Amino acid sequence: MLDAYHFGVYARIRCNGLLLCVRKTRGPYQGLLDLPGGRPEPFESWHEALRRELREELGVSSLSIGDFSRFAIHVDRSADGSVINFHHHGAIANVRLREDPPSDARNSSDTAGWRWFNSQQDDLSEMSRLAMEVGLAE
Repeated sequence: MLDAYHFGVYARIRCNGLLLCVRKTRGPYQGLLDLPGGRPEPFESWHEALRRELREELGVSSLSIGDFSRFAIHVDRSADGSVINFHHHGAIANVRLREDPPSDARNSSDTAGWRWFNSQQDDLSEMSRLAMEVGLAE
């Protein structure tokens, strides 16, 4: 088993107690709900990267980004149950949308649509470790 390391910037978008998530189509979180965001391109600031990712994954550009905070989590199982050694590091910011995402599912290079997640009613097993540990954190 090879060690895998990933750094990304992510958005925590909440509205009326719900968390906005995207459906991952690849990687260790494939098939799970995850936070919108991803890896910065070379020479891209965290703010620039997050704005680009939110345009690509959600189709939104009118938003405000709060301060970033760092996180580090270790994932030992992929979505399909395979044993992995995935070190996920990154930064998360609270984001306020000034527009609603388009209602039609938007697909990006690694996501297939978005939805609001209700942690009081929806199945937590649908969520990535990142979304559960970092996205739902206060």
